[in-house]
Amino acid sequence: MHNATELPSRACGACGATGAKACHHQRFVVPEGYPLPSSYDVVVCQRCGFVYADPRATQQDYDRFYCEWSKYDDATTATGGGLSEYDAGRLARTAADIARVLPSRAASILDAGCATGGLLTALHEVGFTAVAGIDPSPRCASACRERGFEAYVGSISAAPPHLPKFDCVVFSHVLEHVYDIPAFFDAARKLVSPGGYLYIETPDAARYSDYLYAPFQEFNTEHINHFSAQTMKTAVRRFGYEAVVVEQKVVRTGKDMDYPAVFGIFRDAGLSPDEHSASRDTRLPEQIGEYIRRSGIQMAAIDRHLAVDLRGRKKIILWGAGQLTMKLLTLPSLAGTELRALVDNNPILQGKRIANAVVMSPKDLRDTDDPIVIGTLLHTDAITGQIRRLGLDNPVIELRQTSEAAGQS
Repeated sequence: MHNATELPSRACGACGATGAKACHHQRFVVPEGYPLPSSYDVVVCQRCGFVYADPRATQQDYDRFYCEWSKYDDATTATGGGLSEYDAGRLARTAADIARVLPSRAASILDAGCATGGLLTALHEVGFTAVAGIDPSPRCASACRERGFEAYVGSISAAPPHLPKFDCVVFSHVLEHVYDIPAFFDAARKLVSPGGYLYIETPDAARYSDYLYAPFQEFNTEHINHFSAQTMKTAVRRFGYEAVVVEQKVVRTGKDMDYPAVFGIFRDAGLSPDEHSASRDTRLPEQIGEYIRRSGIQMAAIDRHLAVDLRGRKKIILWGAGQLTMKLLTLPSLAGTELRALVDNNPILQGKRIANAVVMSPKDLRDTDDPIVIGTLLHTDAITGQIRRLGLDNPVIELRQTSEAAGQS
């Protein structure tokens, strides 16, 4: 990683202002060789109210991450492929939102960050005949081609030189990952036909605290921009696009799990880029403050519970090697224990090392009676069932007792 002194703090990606004020410091224990930083400040723009992370990194670090560490490569463990009922429903809704604005089903559409092609399939199913994808991961691009779609390897900031222009470029849950937002929009403009459209969808930061399933779930190593409807409009207008529609929605991502999102369809109307049109979102900093408060309560409850259940334990196994685990490993309750192994179903993570322990496949876990800590607040019953089906009788420790579940507000 880069030395912190080599890199300047980020300017606001929405309005371009500098001098943002820190509201939270987020730490992680990241895998060995991980391209992204192990901590950053979350800051609030004092001019427009946009909330974003200020990591000591570059856009190249994030490009490398999505090329080499992409969790979207494996369609069975990630979203974007449309293989689950809920993911297919989410992508069908996105395709329908695009279809109600684009005037012709012959319009050419590029899905930027296409994963394994779920949205391309959904767009094709509503009648669009000229769809293509681009993704930093060669495996994702290959999966799209296997579905019969044209797909390119690259990112918007490093697109293949032969890429044509499109009537609409889709950035669905992409912009929250982008470090250099001005460069991103400059590159995007080169791919949009005159008079064409951008579809942008991100998590809705204004409603994080209303859909809090895990502490600081949106303050992860990947999500570094936190948009509301207002700050999304500010950002896109800054780069010369006019809003056709900007709406909030709720996405069903599991049987008992909803996710807040905000999306907009923006048209290249020949407007001059405007650095001075920012209007302040006065509510977003307060809404993020509430999210930080509630997340802190939730994390403290997890720490107290683990401290009790791990008392006297010298070694543990952590089931799950994702974003929540990276935060859990910073807790005092885990500081005095030796991490014997991590277990994760995602093959992209298997073989990696975190906190001196190897991430292994569930089928490779054997010959141990160490307690297994389930490193997620979701699907604990399903994970416990998987542990028992593997013939393991290890003690299983959840992150909180059932009686604590109501104490998050």
